[in-house]
Amino acid sequence: MLQGSTGEQIDIKVTLLGTGGPELTRDRMGSATLIETGGRPLLFDAGRGVLQRIYECGVSINSVTRVIFTHLHSDHIDGLPNLWITPWFLLGRTEPMQFWGPRGTQKMLAGMREFLEHDVTHRVREDCPAAALETPVNEFEGECIILNEEGCKVTSVPVDHPTGNPAFGFVIEANGRKVVLSGDCAFSEELVQAGVGADLTVHNVFAPSEELLNREPHKRQVAKGLASPEQAGEFFRQSGSRMGVFSHVINLDSTDEDILRRARSVGYDGEIVLGADRMVLEVGDELRVQTPPPLDALQDVTRRGQG
Repeated sequence: MLQGSTGEQIDIKVTLLGTGGPELTRDRMGSATLIETGGRPLLFDAGRGVLQRIYECGVSINSVTRVIFTHLHSDHIDGLPNLWITPWFLLGRTEPMQFWGPRGTQKMLAGMREFLEHDVTHRVREDCPAAALETPVNEFEGECIILNEEGCKVTSVPVDHPTGNPAFGFVIEANGRKVVLSGDCAFSEELVQAGVGADLTVHNVFAPSEELLNREPHKRQVAKGLASPEQAGEFFRQSGSRMGVFSHVINLDSTDEDILRRARSVGYDGEIVLGADRMVLEVGDELRVQTPPPLDALQDVTRRGQG
């Protein structure tokens, strides 16, 4: 069991490390969500800035060795090389990372290793063993249980993300609780069914105005593969999720208030939260949202063993 921010026991802890899409913004790094259930943490996606955000959240960097990918779009994997190589040579990670992902993940990881071949070759020493850079990978297809250990079960659910297929959402169950991650998709009936009764659903959202879509018609194609606020709100309503949270937030010319208003318009009566980088969601008898803390109390992690 985990300890919550107020000292009580909680069942699942969800940290939104990165809540943006490929767009460059000041406040949102690339897609990355950390889930802790009492065992080793699980990282879903590794977008830009993921190592920095793990550090800023005070999470033990070397404990983050299990990574699950929703799909292989660049904005979901481009922070991985830094997360893979830097803790190895800087912070003394001696355990290889493990990976789960759709078809193509093994090829992607082989390319990453080749990209960093100079470091892989020249930074090996007694306290930086080559074995720690192995990349065992489990590729999966369809709806299946991809992980079931330490009291945590992770089920993959295929979703439709036209330029990113094969793409998946996930249902995470632990300690009698259920968390759903949509990945990148529009409304998914299959994921709704798998996620019925969820305590928490983290859903992507794409919210351009009609004026923007008329001005830039190519974005209508993008919209087919991501959820509008109304579609996400309908997902929360039909699945009966206790709380809905937005991540992979692409609002372009909409305001935060626009997104929340549109999502609530479908009749969902639970709480809807607009996610932010470093926000923590505590799942237990109660659902608690911790807003991101200030960064000025952090001390730099530069010595081996501090990770």
